[in-house]
Amino acid sequence: MPSKQILSLQDSVINYVESNIADKGTFYRSSDGGPGTLYGTVYAHLIKVYLTGKKPTISGSLQEILHLQDSQQGYFIGPEVRDWEPDKSVKHSREHVLLHLACTVLPLLDIYNLAPLFPLRFAHKFNGCEDLESWLENRDWSDAWLEGNNLLFVGQLLVFLRDKEGVPGAQQALDLYFDWLDKNLDPETGLWGTNGYCSPFIAMCGGYHQLLVYYYENRDILYPEKLIDTVLSLQHIDGGFSPKGGGGACEDVDAVDILVNLYKMVDYKRPEIRSALRRCLRHILSLQNPDGGFPYNRTDSFSHLNIPATFCQAGKSNMFSTWFRVHTLALIAEVLTDEPILAGVDFHFNSTLSMGWHRKWPKVDHRLFFVHRLEEFPANISHILTSFRWHINNGSKVLRKLVRKIKKRF
Repeated sequence: MPSKQILSLQDSVINYVESNIADKGTFYRSSDGGPGTLYGTVYAHLIKVYLTGKKPTISGSLQEILHLQDSQQGYFIGPEVRDWEPDKSVKHSREHVLLHLACTVLPLLDIYNLAPLFPLRFAHKFNGCEDLESWLENRDWSDAWLEGNNLLFVGQLLVFLRDKEGVPGAQQALDLYFDWLDKNLDPETGLWGTNGYCSPFIAMCGGYHQLLVYYYENRDILYPEKLIDTVLSLQHIDGGFSPKGGGGACEDVDAVDILVNLYKMVDYKRPEIRSALRRCLRHILSLQNPDGGFPYNRTDSFSHLNIPATFCQAGKSNMFSTWFRVHTLALIAEVLTDEPILAGVDFHFNSTLSMGWHRKWPKVDHRLFFVHRLEEFPANISHILTSFRWHINNGSKVLRKLVRKIKKRF
């Protein structure tokens, strides 16, 4: 296969996707050498939609996906979870995984104007205000990252019940949902959980999820400037948003999605946001593997929600991470119109509220020019100084020796 230097970003990623067709061309693998999975199949097709805007011909896969739905509860039971039960020591319960999987499948069906064969009965328990309020009050902000996923599932499902199933009371439940979230927001950070429960990093990774519901429903974002400050402060010197360095497919998109959405909403620190996005862009592109796919990061093995069929070795490409990396690049392209590698791809998003959803804007009206690069100069200098201090504080012998020499001389 040609190297990624020869192929365009678009072609190299699609080559990776097509190299992971399994099960007679119906399903796709989540990772190289693994079995076909429902997760891998949905992410593979979403990647192609995001990169081309075209609906791939997947009639066979769609029929397979539709018939994986459980007629009693409405869950989609992919082969990777059919006979699998999570270990009781892990925090992602089977219910959590099935909620996640259903919320992953729905956007793909919507792209093809298809509806599930059966009602999503498992979601109806969130529709009653009394039950929903009890469920909300049981959220644990000390694990805001996990709860952010849960909150997105519920917000997405209530929107589905309102718009697709026409279930009475769904809008009233959504109003309660937003009022409760507004009440629990920390005004110092613009996030949930930082008022004594968790770190700003964990809160950011969680808050990305329920903020999607805010954007989709055009709900006012409270304290947007504080939120921007918080997210910008979390960027590592390598451009990613993992505090240990090396980034992460989830951590990076969590930060970038917030920054891009708020960049569009408020005129606050836009040069700093663009500078941060450029550093993250370079970081992500540096992670692309020769096969065209992306790893979660370079240092950790990965399995999606601890599902064995999705496991891959550290640094290896996998479908989940590739989808999230493509989505992150698509978000960055909304702002950085002057980056050639992004300008060459006509990125798209899915139109259904979910992870991967985004409301595009007319980029032609927001093109960047040389003057915008000049505006970013102070932020770039600040980053260089921060990087210098980081290397000194984190054991760079060469820099420490240089500083000692400077001190002796002056």
